[in-house]
Amino acid sequence: MIRTFLYDAEGRDQEIDLAPDAVAKLAEHHILWVDVLAPDGPEFSRLKEIFGLNDHCVAGLGRSETTFSLDNYADYFHFDVLAVIRRPEHAKRLPRSAGRARLDFVVAAQWLITVHAEELDFLQQFRDQDKAETLIGSLTGPQVAASLLDWHLEAYMAALEDVETYASALDSRILARARVREGLLGQVMTGRRYVSSLRRMLGPQRSVFYGASRPDFSQIAGTEAAVHYAALERRFERTLDAIDHGRELMQSSFELFTTRTAETTNSLIRRLTFLSVLLGAIGAVACMLGMNFLPPYAKAGQAFWIVVAGLATLTAAVVAVGRLRKWI
Repeated sequence: MIRTFLYDAEGRDQEIDLAPDAVAKLAEHHILWVDVLAPDGPEFSRLKEIFGLNDHCVAGLGRSETTFSLDNYADYFHFDVLAVIRRPEHAKRLPRSAGRARLDFVVAAQWLITVHAEELDFLQQFRDQDKAETLIGSLTGPQVAASLLDWHLEAYMAALEDVETYASALDSRILARARVREGLLGQVMTGRRYVSSLRRMLGPQRSVFYGASRPDFSQIAGTEAAVHYAALERRFERTLDAIDHGRELMQSSFELFTTRTAETTNSLIRRLTFLSVLLGAIGAVACMLGMNFLPPYAKAGQAFWIVVAGLATLTAAVVAVGRLRKWI
């Protein structure tokens, strides 16, 4: 599916049909954005014909695996990134691995093409932010691409907010009960795997963000866009740092789980020790039952019940002291 958006700095921004002469009709105050979802062979051929794309570039757009390459075709450039797919339910329950989708950019001075196999929320959010006529048409294609890349990094930050919410709820469950449930360890490991998958997805993209800030690339993108790509490089580093912080959050949850597990074990050992001491005391006293109870101290039949009553009284007293001092 191909959707085409024409941004006119001196007129009306609108979604249009992609015509064969769309590039020829562009004026200085126009920017054309072609967003392609789940493309097929005929759509690739159509893009190649309208925008004059190189065969190597078209072949790159059809790949499913990510290469994180930044290719220069003189009049335009092509690169790909790995976008994160975030769901609303992730704030409550994270998947074992973050959803991902390859996103390709083909960028020229007055137009850009984005190609992706799955819906990406941040692309729609970029379009939805405009509530009136804008001056986006006065920007260049590389500048608009820089804005979309910033939204791309923002999607990773939103995924990290889900991790923070998940970790906070997980810590509350760990602290809520006197005895830690073993099933919580699986939830801790799920959070750790999710954050690690985010790191593995974003880390290799440094070749794109660093490459976009190089002097040779600024000659392709235009000097007016160079400052934006330099800022994107810094934003990329901050996003990586935030992911590392997310890993620390899950590590803290794991440490909290192990601490609470150790507390539970210590409490169990304390109770067992108390019980052992109590039973030992009862056993020591019970040895008196082997004694001969002779008059005038007590009758043989009464002596047994006197000892039983004494043991019951001793047990109740020891348990009361243990409760008072929180030994049990």
